[in-house]
Amino acid sequence: MAFAALNVLKGKDFWTPHRRLLSLVDTGRRPGRLPGGHVGDCEDLLKAIILCEDGCAKKFNVKRAEYVVKKNLPIVRGKCDGCSQFTSRGRLFVHHTLANNC
Repeated sequence: MAFAALNVLKGKDFWTPHRRLLSLVDTGRRPGRLPGGHVGDCEDLLKAIILCEDGCAKKFNVKRAEYVVKKNLPIVRGKCDGCSQFTSRGRLFVHHTLANNC
C-alpha cells in the first residue's frame, strides 16, 4: 500500500504551469470505452455535451438527464461526445441549472 502512494505523489518540479494547464484539458472518450459511459460521466459532472444530430442526439434522454438544448446555438461544430466523430451539425446540451448562465 505504501508503494502505491509513492506513485501518486509528485515533486514540486513536476507540476509546472504548463502541466497544470494540461491536466485540466478534457481528452474525450478513451479508446475502448462505451459511448454511453462517457456521456454519462459528462452528465454527472454537469458538463456541456455535444452530440451529432444523426444518431447520438436521438438516443440521449434529455428529460432523464435534466439537460436542455441551447436555443441561441441551434447548430454547433465539434467532436461528438457519443461517437467521437467530427460533426458539422451537432446539438449542444447544457444542464438546466447552467442554461441561463451561458
